[in-house]
Amino acid sequence: MRVLKPLLVLIVILIVVALFTPQDIRDGNFFYAYGRVLDALGNSGAAAGAYKTSFEAMPGNIRFVRSYVRALNDIGERTESESHFVTAYDVANQWIEDHEGHDQVWQMHIEKARAEWGKGSRGAAKVSIDTAVELMPTDYYALVCQGIIYRDIQPNNKDAVGRSISIFEQAIEVRHSTRTYWAHFELAKAYWMLRDEARALNELDQAISQFPPRRIRIEAERLKHEIQSSGRSER
Repeated sequence: MRVLKPLLVLIVILIVVALFTPQDIRDGNFFYAYGRVLDALGNSGAAAGAYKTSFEAMPGNIRFVRSYVRALNDIGERTESESHFVTAYDVANQWIEDHEGHDQVWQMHIEKARAEWGKGSRGAAKVSIDTAVELMPTDYYALVCQGIIYRDIQPNNKDAVGRSISIFEQAIEVRHSTRTYWAHFELAKAYWMLRDEARALNELDQAISQFPPRRIRIEAERLKHEIQSSGRSER
């Protein structure tokens, strides 16, 4: 009973707050939270729809718009659907134009770059990701995306691939935690492209040791097997 009474009071307070909160704020936060749940359950399509509703309720909120655009880019990368990239680009570009002075606008330049890359506009993607890093040079996500673009825009150019290595290393340095598996994995790819098998394997071991999400772990283990089976590795 002692536990039940405070719980009932909390429920009443939440109901009162909800009743007196403007509908746009209520919808924005509710559908954003709902989208996060759907994302966690692996239903990215429904999550994108929820994020869209939250963004439409509060179009000036960068967290809501980025979640929507990021979900579109994620779906586009997974399904190779250009239409998702086109929508992501349109939303990101318009938001940047409308909120040019926003102190977190660099986040949208990241998603704009991803959308441009997905559409095949690789030169434009490089400009957008450079803008994002220029605005926020210590952002881990922006740096990893920049490294990927620099590495893959000219995959046969050793200088371009070498430049990506320093970017990935910078991303690892700025992240004040051990969860840098994504940067280590992408760095391993760069070393493999340069035929530096030993360093590639070392970076893959670093990535796998940090217990990455299943998708990255599977890709890292596949690449590790490919390198070890190439006949060039001493391992």
